[in-house]
Amino acid sequence: MLTPVSALTAMTSGVLLALACWPASAEETRFVDTFDGDLSGWQMVGAQAISIADSGDSEHGNVLVLEAEGKVLALVAGSQAWGPVRMELDVFFPDEADNYLGLIYNYTRADARSDFGSLYIKGNGSYIRANPWRDGNVSRLLYEEYRTPIEGDDAIRIGQWQRVKVEVLGSICHLYVGDMTTPKVTFGLYEGASGMVGVNPRVTGWPVWIDNVRVTSIEALSYQGPEIPTLAYEPERLVTQWEVIGPLAQPQVELERDPGGQAVGGEGDSLAWRPFDVDPRGAVITGRVTEYDGSRSVAYFRTIVNSDREREAVLHLSTTDELALWVNGRFNGFIYRNGYVFGERDWNAWHDFWKNPDHAGVEVPVALQQGVNTLLIRVRNGQFAAGGFFAYLNLAE
Repeated sequence: MLTPVSALTAMTSGVLLALACWPASAEETRFVDTFDGDLSGWQMVGAQAISIADSGDSEHGNVLVLEAEGKVLALVAGSQAWGPVRMELDVFFPDEADNYLGLIYNYTRADARSDFGSLYIKGNGSYIRANPWRDGNVSRLLYEEYRTPIEGDDAIRIGQWQRVKVEVLGSICHLYVGDMTTPKVTFGLYEGASGMVGVNPRVTGWPVWIDNVRVTSIEALSYQGPEIPTLAYEPERLVTQWEVIGPLAQPQVELERDPGGQAVGGEGDSLAWRPFDVDPRGAVITGRVTEYDGSRSVAYFRTIVNSDREREAVLHLSTTDELALWVNGRFNGFIYRNGYVFGERDWNAWHDFWKNPDHAGVEVPVALQQGVNTLLIRVRNGQFAAGGFFAYLNLAE
């Protein structure tokens, strides 16, 4: 049975008009900025790359300029307290070069790591991609099915302003470009359900300008139709029962040899296995556990397979991580990520890898014993655009 995406959803130059905590009564304008003053209403990461400049356009005047210089975030201060919100803004790409505008939602920072949902609009190329960040690492390669062209009157054109808005309610984000009645993308796969809203430019590349920012508290999403794009997932066909230990600063040899044991934490404390939920597609989002900006980049995931006899099986994996596999405490080999090779092609982890030859992953033979078998996967997060995998077990006859 196919599972539809709809199952996912069951002060500054401007004026800081209200700071009352959510819930608000009906819709309430919370924040407006036309960049005629300072940036005191924003919380910034990489502030050296964020500035106000004269656009040279009489209709827009001063604008916010976001330079592509690594991790650069402009977050609306206090927006984590406003509950469901709508954020509207104008966007302009001045250069025909690599650039984008990320629409940030549900930004949180805790235990020295930051995480947030993101949908971005590509300037040169005019398309949308889903790109949540987990501890500083982007994850767009896990969500390529959400890549959506922006066409016609709504297209992004270099040197032309375009109106954009996002509506965020819990973990659901709707992105509108040009047409303010029907979203281009509805996305509900980022696990965070609250936090700040904001914007960010590309990590490397060229700048983006924004103007006329307005944030409004909302009671409900404007759009109530079917999910966009229309997708269907089959998580019941995948390996979805997992436990996890981590994050860890380094591999644990004893745990690899005895996956029924515990790990040793950084303070010498014992770390036990705990249940780990996959996302609604069946993806193991390892970036929820491992650190990219931090030093604890290692985690172990295990699953139990029962077999009525000794048999050969094939484990199919589609991964953005570099993995190592042990079967019943015996090393079974490395699984190299579907990968990220800049400039050659897109390398993605696909939800339909096990049945779609165009999205085929990696096949790994595994020898199962009669009875209980433990499959142990080690993940190390240190590569750009990593953070998850899909697994499918084919029991060969």
